[in-house]
Amino acid sequence: MNKQELENEEVRQEEKKTKKKKVRKKKTMFGHIRSIISILLVVGIIGGSYWYYAFQYRAEVEPEINRKVTNTDSVYTMEQYLKTLKRNQTVYKYACDEAEVDNDYGTYVVPGLKSTRTLKVKGDGEAEVCTSMTPQGLAFTEDYILVSAYCKTKAHDSVIYVIDKESRRFVKEIVLNTKAHVGGMAYDTMNQILWVTGQGSTWAQANAITLSHLENYSFDDGYHPIEFDMSYNLYKIKRASFMTYHDGALFVGFFTQDNASVIEKYLINADGTLYEKEDMNLKRTVGVTEPVAYAVSMQVISGKVQGMAFYNNKILLTRSWGILPSEVQIFNYSRYGILSTSEAYKTIKFPERLEQIYQDGGSIYALFESGAYAYRMSSINRIDRVVKLKGSKLVK
Repeated sequence: MNKQELENEEVRQEEKKTKKKKVRKKKTMFGHIRSIISILLVVGIIGGSYWYYAFQYRAEVEPEINRKVTNTDSVYTMEQYLKTLKRNQTVYKYACDEAEVDNDYGTYVVPGLKSTRTLKVKGDGEAEVCTSMTPQGLAFTEDYILVSAYCKTKAHDSVIYVIDKESRRFVKEIVLNTKAHVGGMAYDTMNQILWVTGQGSTWAQANAITLSHLENYSFDDGYHPIEFDMSYNLYKIKRASFMTYHDGALFVGFFTQDNASVIEKYLINADGTLYEKEDMNLKRTVGVTEPVAYAVSMQVISGKVQGMAFYNNKILLTRSWGILPSEVQIFNYSRYGILSTSEAYKTIKFPERLEQIYQDGGSIYALFESGAYAYRMSSINRIDRVVKLKGSKLVK
């Protein structure tokens, strides 16, 4: 082989080496891509499975349990509760500063989050246990704290938990003859009547239970739901999502996800009934059978409002939606003022899934639904207690 042939052979060998390197490089690159795709697929499958389990499955399927009664123990310990609150130092300050002297920092454990005695919707009248009760409404009487809850799977009747204000112990469950959200409650202190939101065939409803009726009711007496003492259709409100009592009137509003909404004011007569406009004749024109309460004023609010409370000359609105942080918006009270987000003089970020708030004495109490079975896995901050907040600090 002459010199030229040797040089040509060397070139061919180099070209072969170069081609082999390129092939190996491509194989390595494709191997990396396959590995990345495999990892992404695994992550996607795990993430999708978790999303389905946390957000959908737990909202549709109740866990089985051997309990036969409404549970009274907490889902989370006090240590876990304080750790959760400390993630939001502002709320922690309102809830826990100077509160060490109170039992459990003034909180009340929400019963029934593990198991609740109730009735099956359109069932045979036998008591059943629901494991997906979700807290919604909150009210205070002279002696009791009342928490309403609905069955997330819609299989059971909604309930009201009665808690002794002084001892903090669970007293009993009040079973309602509805599966509605019962998103709001309000206690008329003058007439000792509890008002509960409801839904009629045409408009929203406000349903009343007298305090004496509530105290005398026992689910054990035949496993019957309690009957409302009064029911009113609320003129022109499509849905009653929350309510509160103030200065002889019911304030009722409805939740919208994005659009502006309203709060309407319904006067309470001296005998505890709601004000009706005599010349409306709605039974004839609309076909409504129950009495129709007529609003005397209306205020515009932003979307996502879940609760309302008065504190001195202030109005507090809670705004919440899904896993996003909640808000408490504070406004100076005006009968005809607009309560949209831009008009709030103070907005405080709260943990997610905040529902109704209620004023009692110098305190504001807050209720969350994040401790319910359906929402525990999809919430970062899980709160299973009625939280006591220093009212004067909150509105300052």
